[in-house]
Amino acid sequence: MTSVSIVIPHLNGKEMLYNCIESLYRNIININVEVIIVDNGSTDNSIENVKKHFNELKIIKSDKNLGYSGGCNLGASKAIHNYIIFLNNDTIHSKGWVEELVNFLDSNPHIGAAQPKILNAINKDKFDYAGAAGGFIDKYCFPYAQGRLFSTIEEDKGQYNEPKKIFWASGAAFIVRKDIFSSLGMFDNIYFAYMEEIDFCWQMHLDGWGIWYVPSSTIYHFGKQTIKENSYKSHYLNHRNSWILFLKNTYSFHGGLMIINRVLLDYMACIYSVITFDFNRLIAILSSQLWLLFNFYKLVSIRKNKKIKNAKLDILFNGSIAIEYFFKGNKFFSDINH
Repeated sequence: MTSVSIVIPHLNGKEMLYNCIESLYRNIININVEVIIVDNGSTDNSIENVKKHFNELKIIKSDKNLGYSGGCNLGASKAIHNYIIFLNNDTIHSKGWVEELVNFLDSNPHIGAAQPKILNAINKDKFDYAGAAGGFIDKYCFPYAQGRLFSTIEEDKGQYNEPKKIFWASGAAFIVRKDIFSSLGMFDNIYFAYMEEIDFCWQMHLDGWGIWYVPSSTIYHFGKQTIKENSYKSHYLNHRNSWILFLKNTYSFHGGLMIINRVLLDYMACIYSVITFDFNRLIAILSSQLWLLFNFYKLVSIRKNKKIKNAKLDILFNGSIAIEYFFKGNKFFSDINH
Protein backbone atom coordinates (compact mmCIF):
# COMPACT_ATOMS: atom_id res chain seq x y z
CA MET A 1 0.00 0.00 0.00
CA THR A 2 1.31 3.43 -0.93
CA SER A 3 2.11 5.71 1.99
CA VAL A 4 2.26 9.47 2.32
CA SER A 5 3.57 11.96 4.88
CA ILE A 6 1.31 14.99 5.45
CA VAL A 7 3.12 18.06 6.78
CA ILE A 8 1.05 20.80 8.44
CA PRO A 9 2.79 23.99 9.65
CA HIS A 10 0.83 25.54 12.51
CA LEU A 11 0.68 28.70 14.61
CA ASN A 12 -2.23 29.00 17.05
CA GLY A 13 -5.89 28.25 16.40
CA LYS A 14 -7.27 25.47 18.59
CA GLU A 15 -10.58 24.86 16.83
CA MET A 16 -9.12 25.37 13.36
CA LEU A 17 -6.40 22.75 13.85
CA TYR A 18 -8.74 20.23 15.46
CA ASN A 19 -11.24 20.54 12.60
CA CYS A 20 -8.47 20.10 10.04
CA ILE A 21 -7.07 16.94 11.66
CA GLU A 22 -10.50 15.43 12.31
CA SER A 23 -11.52 16.03 8.69
CA LEU A 24 -8.22 14.65 7.44
CA TYR A 25 -8.50 11.30 9.21
CA ARG A 26 -12.23 10.99 8.49
CA ASN A 27 -11.71 11.35 4.73
CA ILE A 28 -8.80 8.96 4.25
CA ILE A 29 -10.02 5.72 2.66
CA ASN A 30 -7.29 3.22 2.06
CA ILE A 31 -3.80 4.61 2.49
CA ASN A 32 -1.09 4.78 5.13
CA VAL A 33 -0.53 8.33 6.35
CA GLU A 34 1.96 9.94 8.66
CA VAL A 35 0.64 13.30 9.87
CA ILE A 36 3.36 15.72 10.98
CA ILE A 37 2.41 18.99 12.67
CA VAL A 38 5.18 21.56 12.89
CA ASP A 39 4.34 23.93 15.72
CA ASN A 40 5.78 27.35 14.90
CA GLY A 41 5.74 28.51 18.52
CA SER A 42 2.01 28.41 19.33
CA THR A 43 0.99 30.18 22.54
CA ASP A 44 -2.44 28.58 22.92
CA ASN A 45 -3.12 24.93 23.79
CA SER A 46 -3.98 23.88 20.23
CA ILE A 47 -1.18 21.31 20.08
CA GLU A 48 -2.07 19.77 23.44
CA ASN A 49 -5.69 19.56 22.33
CA VAL A 50 -5.03 17.58 19.14
CA LYS A 51 -2.49 15.34 20.90
CA LYS A 52 -5.23 14.42 23.37
CA HIS A 53 -7.64 13.41 20.61
CA PHE A 54 -5.26 11.98 17.99
CA ASN A 55 -2.50 9.83 19.47
CA GLU A 56 -0.92 8.97 16.13
CA LEU A 57 0.17 12.53 15.30
CA LYS A 58 3.86 13.36 15.05
CA ILE A 59 4.49 16.76 16.66
CA ILE A 60 7.63 18.79 15.94
CA LYS A 61 8.04 21.92 18.04
CA SER A 62 10.02 24.94 16.95
CA ASP A 63 11.12 27.57 19.46
CA LYS A 64 10.41 30.33 16.95
CA ASN A 65 8.08 30.97 14.05
CA LEU A 66 9.78 29.52 10.98
CA GLY A 67 6.99 30.63 8.67
CA TYR A 68 5.41 28.38 6.07
CA SER A 69 8.66 27.69 4.24
CA GLY A 70 10.78 26.89 7.29
CA GLY A 71 8.00 24.93 8.99
CA CYS A 72 7.41 22.78 5.91
CA ASN A 73 11.14 22.20 5.46
CA LEU A 74 11.49 21.05 9.05
CA GLY A 75 8.52 18.70 8.72
CA ALA A 76 9.74 17.31 5.38
CA SER A 77 13.15 16.56 6.87
CA LYS A 78 11.44 14.22 9.36
CA ALA A 79 9.04 12.61 6.86
CA ILE A 80 9.50 8.86 6.30
CA HIS A 81 7.40 8.26 3.17
CA ASN A 82 8.16 8.80 -0.52
CA TYR A 83 5.28 11.22 -1.04
CA ILE A 84 4.79 14.43 0.96
CA ILE A 85 1.61 16.49 1.08
CA PHE A 86 1.99 20.05 2.36
CA LEU A 87 -1.30 21.14 3.89
CA ASN A 88 -2.58 24.33 5.49
CA ASN A 89 -4.12 24.02 8.93
CA ASP A 90 -7.25 25.92 7.84
CA THR A 91 -8.51 23.27 5.43
CA ILE A 92 -11.23 20.63 5.45
CA HIS A 93 -11.41 17.78 2.99
CA SER A 94 -13.46 15.53 0.72
CA LYS A 95 -13.52 11.75 0.83
CA GLY A 96 -10.50 10.14 -0.80
CA TRP A 97 -8.75 13.35 -1.81
CA VAL A 98 -5.36 12.06 -0.65
CA GLU A 99 -5.76 8.79 -2.56
CA GLU A 100 -6.65 10.67 -5.76
CA LEU A 101 -3.42 12.67 -5.61
CA VAL A 102 -1.30 9.64 -4.79
CA ASN A 103 -2.89 7.57 -7.56
CA PHE A 104 -2.28 10.38 -10.04
CA LEU A 105 1.45 10.48 -9.29
CA ASP A 106 1.64 6.68 -9.23
CA SER A 107 0.16 6.63 -12.74
CA ASN A 108 2.34 9.46 -14.08
CA PRO A 109 6.02 8.97 -13.22
CA HIS A 110 7.04 12.05 -15.23
CA ILE A 111 4.93 14.31 -12.99
CA GLY A 112 6.59 15.51 -9.80
CA ALA A 113 3.82 17.39 -8.00
CA ALA A 114 0.06 17.95 -8.12
CA GLN A 115 -2.62 19.96 -6.37
CA PRO A 116 -6.32 19.27 -5.75
CA LYS A 117 -9.25 21.48 -6.65
CA ILE A 118 -9.35 24.09 -3.88
CA LEU A 119 -12.76 25.54 -3.08
CA ASN A 120 -13.66 28.13 -0.47
CA ALA A 121 -14.65 26.60 2.87
CA ILE A 122 -17.33 29.23 3.52
CA ASN A 123 -18.76 29.58 0.00
CA LYS A 124 -18.25 26.03 -1.23
CA ASP A 125 -19.59 26.74 -4.71
CA LYS A 126 -16.71 29.15 -5.32
CA PHE A 127 -13.03 28.58 -5.92
CA ASP A 128 -10.62 29.62 -3.23
CA TYR A 129 -8.24 32.54 -3.64
CA ALA A 130 -5.18 30.43 -2.77
CA GLY A 131 -4.66 28.11 -5.73
CA ALA A 132 -8.21 27.58 -6.99
CA ALA A 133 -7.90 25.16 -9.95
CA GLY A 134 -4.15 25.44 -10.37
CA GLY A 135 -1.68 28.29 -10.52
CA PHE A 136 -0.11 30.26 -13.35
CA ILE A 137 2.22 33.27 -13.48
CA ASP A 138 3.11 36.08 -15.86
CA LYS A 139 6.60 37.17 -16.88
CA TYR A 140 6.64 39.85 -14.16
CA CYS A 141 5.93 37.20 -11.53
CA PHE A 142 2.34 38.15 -10.73
CA PRO A 143 0.59 34.87 -9.87
CA TYR A 144 -2.98 33.98 -10.77
CA ALA A 145 -5.03 30.80 -11.09
CA GLN A 146 -7.74 29.01 -12.99
CA GLY A 147 -10.83 30.28 -11.22
CA ARG A 148 -9.19 33.38 -9.69
CA LEU A 149 -7.79 36.53 -11.24
CA PHE A 150 -6.98 39.14 -8.57
CA SER A 151 -10.26 39.73 -6.67
CA THR A 152 -12.49 37.99 -9.25
CA ILE A 153 -13.39 34.55 -7.88
CA GLU A 154 -15.31 32.18 -10.16
CA GLU A 155 -18.05 29.76 -9.19
CA ASP A 156 -17.22 26.11 -9.71
CA LYS A 157 -19.50 25.10 -12.58
CA GLY A 158 -17.36 22.23 -13.77
CA GLN A 159 -15.40 24.49 -16.13
CA TYR A 160 -12.11 23.19 -14.69
CA ASN A 161 -12.97 19.53 -14.30
CA GLU A 162 -10.19 18.19 -16.51
CA PRO A 163 -6.65 17.51 -15.29
CA LYS A 164 -4.27 20.17 -16.57
CA LYS A 165 -0.60 21.03 -16.49
CA ILE A 166 -0.06 24.13 -14.35
CA PHE A 167 2.83 26.41 -13.45
CA TRP A 168 2.53 26.18 -9.68
CA ALA A 169 0.72 24.08 -7.12
CA SER A 170 -0.79 25.88 -4.15
CA GLY A 171 0.87 25.69 -0.76
CA ALA A 172 -2.60 25.30 0.73
CA ALA A 173 -2.43 21.67 -0.40
CA PHE A 174 -0.13 19.88 -2.81
CA ILE A 175 1.67 16.58 -3.13
CA VAL A 176 5.31 16.20 -4.18
CA ARG A 177 7.76 13.35 -4.51
CA LYS A 178 10.04 13.51 -1.48
CA ASP A 179 13.23 12.84 -3.44
CA ILE A 180 12.50 15.77 -5.76
CA PHE A 181 11.74 18.10 -2.86
CA SER A 182 15.03 17.17 -1.19
CA SER A 183 17.18 17.23 -4.33
CA LEU A 184 15.98 20.73 -5.31
CA GLY A 185 16.82 22.13 -1.89
CA MET A 186 13.31 22.33 -0.38
CA PHE A 187 11.62 25.74 0.00
CA ASP A 188 13.82 28.84 0.03
CA ASN A 189 13.56 30.28 3.55
CA ILE A 190 13.98 33.84 2.30
CA TYR A 191 10.24 33.88 1.47
CA PHE A 192 9.02 33.02 5.01
CA ALA A 193 5.42 32.85 3.77
CA TYR A 194 3.80 33.24 0.33
CA MET A 195 5.24 32.27 -3.05
CA GLU A 196 7.85 29.83 -1.80
CA GLU A 197 5.83 27.09 -3.50
CA ILE A 198 5.89 29.04 -6.78
CA ASP A 199 9.66 29.39 -6.53
CA PHE A 200 9.99 25.66 -5.87
CA CYS A 201 7.68 24.77 -8.78
CA TRP A 202 9.80 26.99 -11.03
CA GLN A 203 12.84 24.86 -10.13
CA MET A 204 10.84 21.72 -10.87
CA HIS A 205 9.95 22.95 -14.37
CA LEU A 206 13.57 23.78 -15.09
CA ASP A 207 14.52 20.29 -13.91
CA GLY A 208 12.03 18.74 -16.34
CA TRP A 209 9.23 17.77 -13.93
CA GLY A 210 5.55 18.31 -14.67
CA ILE A 211 3.12 19.89 -12.19
CA TRP A 212 -0.56 19.16 -12.58
CA TYR A 213 -4.00 20.05 -11.30
CA VAL A 214 -6.14 17.03 -10.29
CA PRO A 215 -9.86 17.97 -10.09
CA SER A 216 -10.99 14.55 -8.83
CA SER A 217 -9.34 15.54 -5.54
CA THR A 218 -11.05 18.38 -3.65
CA ILE A 219 -10.37 20.30 -0.45
CA TYR A 220 -11.91 23.41 1.12
CA HIS A 221 -9.81 26.30 2.38
CA PHE A 222 -10.77 29.05 4.81
CA GLY A 223 -7.68 31.12 3.99
CA LYS A 224 -5.85 34.01 5.64
CA GLN A 225 -6.21 32.59 9.14
CA THR A 226 -2.59 32.89 10.30
CA ILE A 227 -1.77 36.09 8.38
CA LYS A 228 -5.00 38.03 8.06
CA GLU A 229 -6.41 39.08 4.69
CA ASN A 230 -5.68 42.65 3.58
CA SER A 231 -3.35 43.17 6.53
CA TYR A 232 -0.12 45.09 6.11
CA LYS A 233 1.88 41.88 6.64
CA SER A 234 -0.08 40.02 3.96
CA HIS A 235 0.40 42.76 1.37
CA TYR A 236 4.05 43.24 2.31
CA LEU A 237 5.02 39.58 2.03
CA ASN A 238 3.08 39.10 -1.21
CA HIS A 239 4.64 42.12 -2.87
CA ARG A 240 8.17 41.62 -1.55
CA ASN A 241 8.17 37.92 -2.42
CA SER A 242 6.89 38.57 -5.92
CA TRP A 243 9.95 40.77 -6.46
CA ILE A 244 12.26 38.11 -5.00
CA LEU A 245 10.71 35.54 -7.32
CA PHE A 246 11.18 37.87 -10.30
CA LEU A 247 14.79 38.82 -9.54
CA LYS A 248 15.84 35.31 -8.56
CA ASN A 249 14.36 33.30 -11.43
CA THR A 250 13.91 35.45 -14.53
CA TYR A 251 16.44 34.29 -17.11
CA SER A 252 16.76 37.56 -19.06
CA PHE A 253 15.68 41.07 -18.08
CA HIS A 254 16.09 42.25 -21.69
CA GLY A 255 18.62 44.96 -20.90
CA GLY A 256 16.74 46.04 -17.80
CA LEU A 257 13.53 46.83 -19.66
CA MET A 258 11.56 44.21 -17.75
CA ILE A 259 12.74 45.65 -14.43
CA ILE A 260 11.64 49.14 -15.51
CA ASN A 261 8.24 47.78 -16.55
CA ARG A 262 7.94 45.98 -13.23
CA VAL A 263 8.65 49.23 -11.34
CA LEU A 264 5.97 50.98 -13.42
CA LEU A 265 3.51 48.24 -12.43
CA ASP A 266 4.41 49.01 -8.81
CA TYR A 267 3.58 52.68 -9.33
CA MET A 268 0.28 51.68 -10.87
CA ALA A 269 -0.47 49.55 -7.79
CA CYS A 270 0.39 52.52 -5.56
CA ILE A 271 -2.01 54.79 -7.46
CA TYR A 272 -4.72 52.13 -7.30
CA SER A 273 -4.16 51.81 -3.54
CA VAL A 274 -4.60 55.56 -3.07
CA ILE A 275 -7.75 55.65 -5.23
CA THR A 276 -9.28 52.78 -3.25
CA PHE A 277 -8.06 54.15 0.13
CA ASP A 278 -6.12 50.92 0.69
CA PHE A 279 -3.29 52.47 2.68
CA ASN A 280 -2.19 49.14 4.15
CA ARG A 281 -1.33 48.04 0.62
CA LEU A 282 0.33 51.36 -0.25
CA ILE A 283 2.62 51.31 2.80
CA ALA A 284 3.35 47.62 2.23
CA ILE A 285 4.43 48.23 -1.39
CA LEU A 286 6.74 51.07 -0.36
CA SER A 287 8.13 49.04 2.55
CA SER A 288 8.84 46.09 0.26
CA GLN A 289 10.79 48.37 -2.07
CA LEU A 290 12.89 49.56 0.88
CA TRP A 291 13.58 45.93 1.79
CA LEU A 292 14.76 45.29 -1.77
CA LEU A 293 17.15 48.25 -1.61
CA PHE A 294 18.63 47.25 1.73
CA ASN A 295 18.97 43.60 0.67
CA PHE A 296 20.24 44.18 -2.85
CA TYR A 297 23.47 42.24 -2.35
CA LYS A 298 21.62 39.33 -0.78
CA LEU A 299 19.43 39.09 -3.88
CA VAL A 300 22.46 39.32 -6.16
CA SER A 301 24.08 36.51 -4.16
CA ILE A 302 20.98 34.31 -4.42
CA ARG A 303 20.84 34.81 -8.17
CA LYS A 304 24.58 34.27 -8.58
CA ASN A 305 24.56 31.04 -6.58
CA LYS A 306 21.51 29.70 -8.42
CA LYS A 307 21.90 27.82 -11.67
CA ILE A 308 19.65 29.76 -14.06
CA LYS A 309 19.11 27.58 -17.05
CA ASN A 310 18.69 28.91 -20.55
CA ALA A 311 15.20 27.58 -20.91
CA LYS A 312 12.05 29.42 -21.88
CA LEU A 313 9.09 28.02 -20.03
CA ASP A 314 6.15 27.94 -22.44
CA ILE A 315 3.74 27.66 -19.52
CA LEU A 316 4.83 31.09 -18.21
CA PHE A 317 2.44 33.79 -19.53
CA ASN A 318 4.44 36.13 -21.76
CA GLY A 319 2.50 39.24 -20.81
CA SER A 320 1.17 41.17 -17.82
CA ILE A 321 -1.84 39.73 -16.03
CA ALA A 322 -2.33 43.16 -14.36
CA ILE A 323 -2.65 44.85 -17.77
CA GLU A 324 -5.02 42.11 -18.94
CA TYR A 325 -7.21 42.49 -15.84
CA PHE A 326 -7.22 46.20 -15.04
CA PHE A 327 -6.86 47.74 -18.51
CA LYS A 328 -8.20 45.19 -20.98
CA GLY A 329 -11.07 44.06 -18.77
CA ASN A 330 -10.24 40.35 -18.91
CA LYS A 331 -11.63 39.17 -15.58
CA PHE A 332 -11.65 35.40 -16.10
CA PHE A 333 -8.97 32.84 -16.80
CA SER A 334 -10.69 31.86 -20.06
CA ASP A 335 -10.34 35.47 -21.28
CA ILE A 336 -6.54 35.26 -21.25
CA ASN A 337 -4.87 34.15 -24.48
CA HIS A 338 -2.23 31.80 -23.08
